[in-house]
Amino acid sequence: MTEWKGSCQCCGVKTSMYSMSWFDERLICTDCSERETEHPRYDEAREAELNAVRSGDFNFKGIGHYK
Repeated sequence: MTEWKGSCQCCGVKTSMYSMSWFDERLICTDCSERETEHPRYDEAREAELNAVRSGDFNFKGIGHYK
């Protein structure tokens, strides 16, 4: 996992609140996280993550960058 350095790794905004992208390993702000939910492959990305974890892959790299 990448290290949080205080800025969104997608848009660059400084923030103290973040989450990991469903699409890759970037740590993203809440606004970018919300935008991800509108992406056409969002459900696919979440399903792939869930399947990876269920299979024991706790270092899943994601389905790929969405922008």
